[in-house]
Amino acid sequence: MNFEWAKQWINSFVDVDAAMEYYADDCDFRDFPLEHIFLNDKAGLARAFIPFGNSDPENGRGIHSFEVTEFRGDEKSAIILWRWTARECDSFFGLPNPGRAEISTVGMSYHEYRDGKIVREYVHSDQIHVVQALGYPVSIPHYWNDQDFA
Repeated sequence: MNFEWAKQWINSFVDVDAAMEYYADDCDFRDFPLEHIFLNDKAGLARAFIPFGNSDPENGRGIHSFEVTEFRGDEKSAIILWRWTARECDSFFGLPNPGRAEISTVGMSYHEYRDGKIVREYVHSDQIHVVQALGYPVSIPHYWNDQDFA
């Protein structure tokens, strides 16, 4: 596995069948922020990919795009950093998106591979900046910069 492979993997998300070709039949998938957990449930995982193939900007499901920004790994395991952008979404991460503003977040996937397939994937993405972009008041205190913080 390498950067080019990771780009092909993430670009396959728009086609559920193509995306599922990257995953072993007995894969374990955990997207912690979104609570998407599919343990040895490739059919369930396939359903989670359906929104990414949407091409109708009017239905509110959004037009999704993904970009790999970094790959560190080999044929056994890898960390892949990526950016996810959604346009024309009525909601994002379950939160209303009034005006359907474009929303973007960064995240990472940890992969373990067997025979060229993903057997384990752990996903984490930046939710705080998404919530802020949707207009919700969220502060990120940098307490480590506060000289009075003890």
